[in-house]
Amino acid sequence: MEDAFIRFCGLANKNDSHKPSEVSFIEEICFTESVNFLVHLGFVLCSLVGLTVIKCRWRSITTFNIDSGLRGWIHFPWHYIRWILTFFYIFISACCLADGILSQFYSMFDRPFIYIPDVAQLASCVLSIIYYDVAESANAPMFLVLFIFHWPAALSINVFKTYQLYTQKFTTSDLTFLLVCTLVTIYGSFLILELGIFFKKGYFCPGYSRDIPPLELQDPEKKFHQSYVNVLSQITYTWISWVLKSGYREPIKMEDLGKLPQEETAQKNFDLLKMYYDQQKAKAPSGRAGSQDLAKVYVKAFGGPFLIASGLKIIGDLAGLGGPLCIDGILRFVSAESKESEKGIHFVSFWEFISNGYVLAFLMLCTVLLQNVCLQISYYIVIRDGIHIKTALQTMIYLKVLSLPTWVFSGGHLTVGQIINHMSVDAFQIMMAAFMGYYIIAIPAQIILAVLLLYMQLGYSALIGASIVIMLIPLQYFISKRFTSIQRKTMECSDDRIKKSNEMLQSIKLLKLYSWEGIFVKAVEMAREKELKYLLKGAVYVIATLFLTQVTPIFATMVTFSIYSSVSGSPLTANKAFTALALFDKFNAPLHLLPVIIKITVNAVVSTCRLSSFFNAEELKRTTASPIGSTEAEYCLTPPDTSDRNGYMPVELVQTEGKDVTDQSNNRNDLLDHPDKPHLDSLINDCNGAKPDESIVDDVELLPSCSNGNVLEIHNGCFTWDRNSDKFVLQDISMKISRSKVTVIIGKVGSGKTSLISAILGEMMTVSGHVVWASANQPLAYCAQTAWLRNASLQDNIVFEERFDEERFQTVVEACALQPDIDILPAGRLTEIGEKGINLSGGQKQRVSLARALYSRCSVVILDDPLSALDAHVGSHVFHQGIMGILKREHRTTLFVTHKLEYVEQADYIIVMQDGKIEVQGTYKDLSEQNPDIVKAWKSLTAKSDHEKDKETEVEMEDEVSKMEKKPNDNLRGKLIQEEEREEGSIPIQIYLSYARAIGLFFSFFIIFSVITKQSFLVAVDFWLAEWSSAGNHSETTGTQYGNNMESPSLNHFLYGYIGLTFSGILCALLSSLAHVISGIRASKYLFIKMLQNVATLPLRFFETTPVGRILNRFSSDFKTIDDQIPSNLERLMWHIVLCLSAIVINSVVAPFFLLPVIPLLVLYYFLQMYFRASSRELQRLDSITKSPVFAHFSETLGGLTTIRAYRHEDSFFQQILNKIDYNTIAYLYLNTVNRWLGIRLDFIGTSIVFASALCSLLTATLGYLQAGLVGLAILYALKMSTYLNWCIREFAEMEMQMNAVERVNHYTTLPSEQQLKEIGTGLNPTNWPQSGAIEFNEVSVRYDEKLDPVIYKLTLKINPGTTVGICGRTGSGKSSLALALLRIVDNFEGCIKVDGLDISSVTLDHLRQSISIIPQDPILFNGTIRFNLDPDLVHSDEELWEALEVAQLKSMVSELPEGLNTLMTEGSENFSLGQRQLFCIARALIKKSKIIVMDEATASVDMETDAAFQTVIHTAFTNSTVLIIAHRIRTIMDCKRVLVMEQGRIVEDGDPQTLQHNDGLFAKLVKAAK
Repeated sequence: MEDAFIRFCGLANKNDSHKPSEVSFIEEICFTESVNFLVHLGFVLCSLVGLTVIKCRWRSITTFNIDSGLRGWIHFPWHYIRWILTFFYIFISACCLADGILSQFYSMFDRPFIYIPDVAQLASCVLSIIYYDVAESANAPMFLVLFIFHWPAALSINVFKTYQLYTQKFTTSDLTFLLVCTLVTIYGSFLILELGIFFKKGYFCPGYSRDIPPLELQDPEKKFHQSYVNVLSQITYTWISWVLKSGYREPIKMEDLGKLPQEETAQKNFDLLKMYYDQQKAKAPSGRAGSQDLAKVYVKAFGGPFLIASGLKIIGDLAGLGGPLCIDGILRFVSAESKESEKGIHFVSFWEFISNGYVLAFLMLCTVLLQNVCLQISYYIVIRDGIHIKTALQTMIYLKVLSLPTWVFSGGHLTVGQIINHMSVDAFQIMMAAFMGYYIIAIPAQIILAVLLLYMQLGYSALIGASIVIMLIPLQYFISKRFTSIQRKTMECSDDRIKKSNEMLQSIKLLKLYSWEGIFVKAVEMAREKELKYLLKGAVYVIATLFLTQVTPIFATMVTFSIYSSVSGSPLTANKAFTALALFDKFNAPLHLLPVIIKITVNAVVSTCRLSSFFNAEELKRTTASPIGSTEAEYCLTPPDTSDRNGYMPVELVQTEGKDVTDQSNNRNDLLDHPDKPHLDSLINDCNGAKPDESIVDDVELLPSCSNGNVLEIHNGCFTWDRNSDKFVLQDISMKISRSKVTVIIGKVGSGKTSLISAILGEMMTVSGHVVWASANQPLAYCAQTAWLRNASLQDNIVFEERFDEERFQTVVEACALQPDIDILPAGRLTEIGEKGINLSGGQKQRVSLARALYSRCSVVILDDPLSALDAHVGSHVFHQGIMGILKREHRTTLFVTHKLEYVEQADYIIVMQDGKIEVQGTYKDLSEQNPDIVKAWKSLTAKSDHEKDKETEVEMEDEVSKMEKKPNDNLRGKLIQEEEREEGSIPIQIYLSYARAIGLFFSFFIIFSVITKQSFLVAVDFWLAEWSSAGNHSETTGTQYGNNMESPSLNHFLYGYIGLTFSGILCALLSSLAHVISGIRASKYLFIKMLQNVATLPLRFFETTPVGRILNRFSSDFKTIDDQIPSNLERLMWHIVLCLSAIVINSVVAPFFLLPVIPLLVLYYFLQMYFRASSRELQRLDSITKSPVFAHFSETLGGLTTIRAYRHEDSFFQQILNKIDYNTIAYLYLNTVNRWLGIRLDFIGTSIVFASALCSLLTATLGYLQAGLVGLAILYALKMSTYLNWCIREFAEMEMQMNAVERVNHYTTLPSEQQLKEIGTGLNPTNWPQSGAIEFNEVSVRYDEKLDPVIYKLTLKINPGTTVGICGRTGSGKSSLALALLRIVDNFEGCIKVDGLDISSVTLDHLRQSISIIPQDPILFNGTIRFNLDPDLVHSDEELWEALEVAQLKSMVSELPEGLNTLMTEGSENFSLGQRQLFCIARALIKKSKIIVMDEATASVDMETDAAFQTVIHTAFTNSTVLIIAHRIRTIMDCKRVLVMEQGRIVEDGDPQTLQHNDGLFAKLVKAAK
């Protein structure tokens, strides 16, 4: 034992002679180290036993089934402090070991006690954290008792060791003493920590029970566990490896990712943003939050994590400066003479320790590692914070939209394109600012520290060089300021382009019918050209910024090195040159990021200003949920200036005498997922700055209350759509709506019927008067004039967020005559309805909308002309069974707008509108007595009939229909909207080639050439500097003072060569930036035009099965990526790839055996990025795909705002957008986290490369084979490589993700167009065709899709020229399909159709559709002048336009407008009634004067008087044309020469109408039903 101790102490060597005092000290310190060794060895053994015990008991003590690999599901107290302390403990232990090895290296004889205990200490500290983690994961704190014994033992032995060293006169300048003191502090901290846990947990106390895991860990659907795993797993993101493993095996699906954690949900982040927004708004003097206020809200709501990330970023940047300092020390070490060994014990001093090259290589490894870890954590935090901001903003935008009044759109204050941009682009821009914003703090700090260190290295010459960098910052500020104004105009152009694109897509059916796609494509192209002009102007500033950021460090370095020798009087040595070069390289990242930060900040400022303006837009005012006034009061209190304050008519609540009307729809709130959340009305009230329970009692006026028995009253109301207009749309409106009565509103087209409904619903601005309701926030069942349907099943459209009741559903379906339609749908009532009901006929859409109103349990029902789109017998059935049946039986109050005068007599109350006023009102009996002329006029337009006979006819009709039922096709399962396309696997090479083709082959090769040339010159500059600095080292060694002589040939040689190579690199950098920016704009322009032109020519079926929001996502988000992100990312990627390759080449040339460690690392790098990309690209695709439902729901909501608000379903729709945003956030959150998973691993590989390069260079230089300059060059490029290797894979992954946008655009570009599908060979464009208008169908079968059954089957028909043919039949019988087949909108898969003897399949689609005029069922007008809407080609004279308007009964109305034909139609044409819009569509068709005219229920929405006048004109104006009239009103086609009756896609009757009506056929029954 004694011999072993002597050998351990290193005293066994006989040649080692010491003084007795030295031997005594060695024996004492050796004994202490022996005890220290035994303490750590004992802990190692005990901890291994403990680990075995815990692992064996783990299964029995774990009570929850958590995914394997999950670590740290219960965090013990001070969890993070322990981990941070342990990392520091490991570092100090490693330094102790290095100290021991270095001391042994400088000692002549072997002394194991110097380093062996340090090995045991390092092993024990690593094992201690493993042991703690396992105990924590097993939720077994009692196993921590081992630490209570270990820490005191380790502390005691180190305290004693400190005393020993102190008695031997050791001070803090001695590294050993300093390290032992540090260890004492660490062990003391651990002991305090352990005792704290012991007393806090009380795990040996009676009654102790283990902690219960968080609820989210107990939910197997919640798989995102970043907050619950241990620190090491949080830093390395090891816990998420299961996603990459799963994604590598097979493509990831959304269901694999589970649910979103509660803290990441849109609801939580919205609540946070909303709270601070309301607080900031309340503080604003004007009560309106400006852009600066909104920016403050961002900071208050989400600034905490941002500050933490900024702190970590600064720590990382400080650690990053350690690399250049280590280079300085390493090069000094290489240049210095080696130290000889000593006989005695040599204790290394602190300065001696940090001067050693190998120690510095280790310290460089640690600093780079610390830098990378801090940066990756900060990236994760800010990206997560940015996601929170984006989701909160999107939710808040949606909430704002729910409260926007209709007049905001109709008045042109806001457009759909603008709002979609708010939701997509603006929220994204602010998210990007959150991602990059902390660089605003980090960049100045990094620049200041780098300048300070440069000054310490090179003196005043460094300050001169650095001043060049600082002087160029104001120039960049000027450029960014100019870029700001350009960007603002670019965004405005983008809004206009999105608006035009949206209008084109919404009206695509009409554009195809008229062959006007080209006109609107040109309009969008012109908007895009304008946008590209501003993008090109912005590109000039982008090029200048990129050039300055690349050139500034190079130029500054050149100036510094050029003047260094003359300023300092000493030669430029390797350590100074490459340390300075490494420090100047630190300017690269800030200067490269500075233009990006400026651009992102500018975009965010612009977006914040836009959002601030949007959030301050006028809102609808909601009535409070509590009654105003008391039951005895005859009057109620309300603020008098409400209308002046927000433009919204005060819709007041007044309690009636007796009991309130029972609201039967209250149960809908029971279905909400979050009953504890505040109601959306309170949120909207909060937006207005009012508290839900707050009432204003000062400065009030008295309002009359509802009379007993009335649900609604209007008192002296005047209403308008535009607050700046002096003309009232409605004036002098006073009316009372009685409870449980049917009130009919009638009047001519444009008389104000729909406007009156809007005023009742609170959608118009008031000028004077009041609307008084009898109950608070009463839901209203509303059937709009233009049916609004959701992209959902037919059943869901009818039930509409209500509780499903099978019996009630069937009753409503039968009352609306929907059962035959349901029977022929592929999946019956579960059939999916396309966006805006595109796969239903006009009548079917209207009846589904009406069924929704009937099914609801609302006590008040408002029906805006629901019968206009229905044929006679169906309309009669719906009226009697639905309106007068269900609604009457349930005693529901009904307001019913109609043009069907035959139903007026059955109403309880009648209101007649004329020129925006109520002409007369009262019961039918009252009107007959007081205004007999009006009643007489009604009778002249309609005929009476026995209702019993009508009912008999309806029964017969149902029997007839039931015989021809079409069985559903179960194979289709009713799915209409196709799942969004999703490619799997890597982005195909064809996509990259398509982008290269879009750039152009010349530009593509020039880009590659410019990048390679630029980097080649920069490498040459650095090699030149290596030679120059090595020569400086040599001159310093030999005493040659050439540095003082500026005329020295040697100095001039190096100086001029350096300047020449530098300027060549600068020129190449300019060419590279120019090539990338210009090529990006070229590619964007080419791809946009290709996609736009192809989308416009796609078959109509594509638009029926694809939501508009999905297509708009291509035009907005995807092209935003192509415009802004791909060009800049492509340049960075190519440059960094070339830089990394040059680093490998340089290190291989300098030290060839560098390849030995680097080749395995590069192989690992390759497989790691392959493993990562398999999952990351699928997550990127999932992110892209899950965005579309958000925008689709958003677009759908914009189309049905009035209906949603009437039913009071804002809560439900708000919850749906929350769910859809959360669904999108899941993919984005995982995408961010796997990026960090890759980033930290690439950083570890890069750090290993730096360490390998330093070791290889040191070894080579130590052996005398390498100059100091080349050592510095190798390490410098290894440092660059460690940074840019990570950037390469990150940018390549980003490029692959961004190329997904090109892939998606390319998908729409390559879809087969109508011409490709339908034109065989070269289409004909015959002149003067058709000449007569003869039409012939020969065994024609038509279907909407290859997978669907025919809608017209084996139809044979011949129509002579100049014949007026009426086509009738029940809804869905194939009437409209016949017209679509004539225009080849739908597939004609059997038979042929000829016009004037020419098969229409041989004629080009454009020529065919331009030769036939059609007036479609849905009246669509465009945002533009009346002239543009009538004649988009602008080829007709004003006389022709006025003539068409006169025929369409519109001349008098248009002539009264101030601008006449140049009057603008707002978005959605809300400034005209539906009937007027239909008349404009008729006028549009009249102008063409075609030989064939198709009228598809063209007069469905006009009153009977206007219809009668128009029919007279048709029979005189179209005497030389073949006219096909598809009509629901049998009266409309009674004067036709020929009538076709269709049913189930076949002609069942054909002949003269007078003859057919006397036969016992279907037409005769239709005529009888119409009477």
